[in-house]
Amino acid sequence: MNRSRLLTGVAVFLVSFIYLPLVVVVIYALNSRSNLSWPPHGVSLRWFRLIFGDPLFRSSFLTSVWAATVTAIVAGATGTMAAFAMTRRPSRFTRWLESFSRLPVLLPPLFIGISLVVAMKTFAIDPSIFTIVAGHVIVTTPFVVLIVASRLRNYDLAVEQAARDLGATPRMVLRRITFPLIGPSIMGAMVVAFAISFDEVLITNFTSGTRQTLPLFVLSRLHRTIDPSVNAVATILLLVPWIAIALAFAVQRLRSSRKAVAMGVEELARVAA
Repeated sequence: MNRSRLLTGVAVFLVSFIYLPLVVVVIYALNSRSNLSWPPHGVSLRWFRLIFGDPLFRSSFLTSVWAATVTAIVAGATGTMAAFAMTRRPSRFTRWLESFSRLPVLLPPLFIGISLVVAMKTFAIDPSIFTIVAGHVIVTTPFVVLIVASRLRNYDLAVEQAARDLGATPRMVLRRITFPLIGPSIMGAMVVAFAISFDEVLITNFTSGTRQTLPLFVLSRLHRTIDPSVNAVATILLLVPWIAIALAFAVQRLRSSRKAVAMGVEELARVAA
C-alpha cells in the first residue's frame, strides 16, 4: 500500500511539474493588467486582441502555418516511401538506411543549423521559406519513418495476398487495402511533423533569413519587453498543434463513420437481393 501511494505521489509530482508551467502561461495570457505579478488581476482577452492586431504577428503566424503544413506533406510522403522500402525490401542496405535515417534525431539542432548555413553558402542559396521547410523536413522525416515503419511491421500481408488472389491489381491493393489500413498511422505521423515544425526555433533561426516564424517572433519580442502578450503568443503556440491533432482525429472519425455507413448500406442491399 505504501509503495503504491509513493508511486502515485511521484506520478502526480511529475505530471504537475510538466503541466503546471503551461497552466501558468495560459493564466498570465488572460491577465487584464500588464504586469506579471501573482496573483493575476481579472480575466481579459486584451493581449490576444493586441497580438492579432499586430501585422508582424499575423505574418509570422501565417509563415509558421504554411511552413508546418508543407513540412508535414513533404515529410509524410518521403517518410512513408522510405518506410515502405525499409519494411517491404529488407536487406543489409535498408537496415543501414533505417539506422542512418534516425541520425537527425540524435544530432544537436545547433549542428544541423550550422550545417545548413554552410550548405546554403556553398551553393549560393538565399534564405527563404523553402530553406525553412528544408530544415524542418530533415528534422521531422525520421519521426514519420519510425511511426509508419512500425505500423507496416505489424501489418498482415495476408490481406494483400488474398486481394491479389481475387484478381486485384497492385495499384488497386495499394489504394483500397494498404493505404486505408495504414492511413491513420500516416496521418498521425504527419500531425507529429506539423507540431514539431510549428514550434521549431533553433534550426529556423539559421535558415529563415529576414522571414520570421511564430517562435522567432516570440524571441524578438522577449528582447524588447516581457508582458502578457508574450504569454498570449505562447498560448497560441501551445494550442495550434493540439487543434491540428483534434482536426486529424475528427477527419479520421468522419472517414471511419462514412465507411461504416457505406458497408452497412452494401450489406442491406445484399440481404434485400
